[in-house]
Amino acid sequence: MKINPLNKNIFSNKIDDSFNIFYIFGNNLGLIDICYSKLKKNLEVDLDNPFITNYFDENKLLTNAEAFFDELNSISVFNTKKTIIVDIRQGEKKNDITKIFTELNFSEISEVQLIIISYLFKQSDVLSKKLINSKNALCFACYEENEDDVKNKLKKQLVNFNLNLDESQINELTNKFSKDSKIIQNTFEKIRLQNKNGNMNFDQLLHLIDDNNDETIFEMINKLMIGKYYESINLLKNFERINFSSSSILYLIKSKLKLLQKCINMRENGLTKNEIVNNKSLNIFYKEHAVFFKMLDFWTLSNIDECLYFLFKTELNCKSKKEYEYIFLNQLFLYFCFKIKIKPN
Repeated sequence: MKINPLNKNIFSNKIDDSFNIFYIFGNNLGLIDICYSKLKKNLEVDLDNPFITNYFDENKLLTNAEAFFDELNSISVFNTKKTIIVDIRQGEKKNDITKIFTELNFSEISEVQLIIISYLFKQSDVLSKKLINSKNALCFACYEENEDDVKNKLKKQLVNFNLNLDESQINELTNKFSKDSKIIQNTFEKIRLQNKNGNMNFDQLLHLIDDNNDETIFEMINKLMIGKYYESINLLKNFERINFSSSSILYLIKSKLKLLQKCINMRENGLTKNEIVNNKSLNIFYKEHAVFFKMLDFWTLSNIDECLYFLFKTELNCKSKKEYEYIFLNQLFLYFCFKIKIKPN
């Protein structure tokens, strides 16, 4: 069964026991994180109890698939079902993961709760189709919020904040908003905190939203990748203030590194910068061409490999010590800057 978590408040009541497989996917990374958090609470998942909860990331799943299948076939000795979490939000080996899951008959899984979370998969993928068609699977299709929904949410929040704006101002704010649910949620919270004295105006609202939209994330990562350390750190502080998930930031940084890796491989094969950025297989937007020219000057394949490894360690640290995730992100940003041998500026 597929549901759109933006349209249904599925978590307001206890989820029906007929569902024991839960699949969270799509391109709205913030909504995926929100759904995962609410699902764990609804199912009363105890992450600290290894006897009833087992966690697999991509690396653990692919290197020890046998252990995963053993857990699937095991029966809990306690009075509750075991929970297996497959968290592949930071994954990149889509085909390998698909091969493991296509061997499964999901309808035969009954003794455990299986939760799969991914940024990788789309509704058209084989795994998604298989899970959507499984009667015991509840699939959360997390896609970007459309402009009308964002506008309606904004209007409701403006009433709550006792802020009066005309329609043109509301339209301008709506156009600035991210389509990522978590960024939207955090931005509203930031507005609420800033508006405690009730004297916020339109320009201040516009500035707050500008600090927390999708373009700001990509701008931050681009600045990081060309050695503008202090500028990227200042943008990172905005996301720390609204408690934005480190997993989404790390995923986008990894994606940028992987894309740059492809670019450098093309350069090694004799292609010019213009030929690389205009290669349709890379899907690099025109407005990013100048940034990629600079990246190609600064980065080498060995630097990318080293930074990917450091990023992997950062992911592990952020997951195990979430209260320190922005300390780890700061360390990552500094590591990037020194790896490409640019003095922080």
